[in-house]
Amino acid sequence: MGKTATVLILGGGTGGVVAANVLGKALSKKHRIILVDRNDRHYFKPSYPFVLVNQRRLAQISRKLHHLQKKGVELIQAGVEQVRPELCRVETTLGPLTYDYLVIALGAELHPETVPGLEAGAYIPYLPDQVEALRQKLLTFKKGKIVLFIASLPYSGVIGPLEIMFLLDSYFRQRGVRNQIELTMVTPETAPLPLAGPKVGASVRKAMEQREIRFIAGARVLALDANKGRLLLDHGISVPGDLFLGIPSHWGPKALRYSGLTEKGGWITVDPATFSTKADRVYAVGDATALRVPASKVWAPKAGIFAHFQAEVVARNIIALITGKEPSFRFTGKAAGAVLATGLKEGRIAYINYYARPEPRFILLRPSKAAYLVKVAFEKYWLTRWF
Repeated sequence: MGKTATVLILGGGTGGVVAANVLGKALSKKHRIILVDRNDRHYFKPSYPFVLVNQRRLAQISRKLHHLQKKGVELIQAGVEQVRPELCRVETTLGPLTYDYLVIALGAELHPETVPGLEAGAYIPYLPDQVEALRQKLLTFKKGKIVLFIASLPYSGVIGPLEIMFLLDSYFRQRGVRNQIELTMVTPETAPLPLAGPKVGASVRKAMEQREIRFIAGARVLALDANKGRLLLDHGISVPGDLFLGIPSHWGPKALRYSGLTEKGGWITVDPATFSTKADRVYAVGDATALRVPASKVWAPKAGIFAHFQAEVVARNIIALITGKEPSFRFTGKAAGAVLATGLKEGRIAYINYYARPEPRFILLRPSKAAYLVKVAFEKYWLTRWF
């Protein structure tokens, strides 16, 4: 109990920031909490769609990770090159770091190269610099076809692409040019939010039809030919477009490749309740995990709201271990209060339990302004609570 412990956290996204905060608040100063991230800035990614439609600026939805130092967290700005659990060591661009406890919150890595033409011909609305570039592009976009496509499963931010489509519709209506713009979403999924079940999927699809948003399901993207203005799908299908938004293939972190912790695709195998890995005192949370829905074994949704709760569980169990107590916290697969934005001032509140049996439970309330206000309030809460 009296021993000094070093907790190393990899990644300054949702899971990493929450874990660092919880650990910093609970542990005495004799223990070291170190957060490693290549960048010094944390972005609240759920607000990226609002940046696209000029309702936010990146500076408004980001914070410096250095702010965590006042909470007892050391920040090392470096890239993570290799995780070596057998040595309790992580290789970084600034040299090796050792640990007593390791929390991996590196997120997923984007691989646009898996779709020929994507990197050169499409905006990637998951990258901050491209979010800003697309915001500027949309300011003067008044006529044409906009196509958003998802390269493969799984991908992060499961409601993000839908929010982008709904917000674009609302944005162009507000500007009085919606009748000159076609919106199309292309996805390998069988329906909107397939994990939510047919009733919710039908509800979202009906809303898209009412907004004249074309939805192409079950599609495999082969290539993008932006010069000719077409997205090539399997079965000889070609989708015309003037402006393309691409969600690239997501893979697990490269730094974990030789760690012995991953499965196919580089995703980290974890216990679904504690998020412990195959290695002792090594945990993983968020998008980097290989988490599946227990009832169907399909991919569990990769979203910040789940990374948040997973990180709380992991951090509190580490605190228990360090202080000589029994680690009793468990992740239950539940999240309440998530909001699907369906317009500039409108949203739908969701309740989710993807660990429920015999099938996941997903409730999506009707659109309301109150839901939008909940979303705005949570953004403000996040950027003040954790920083």
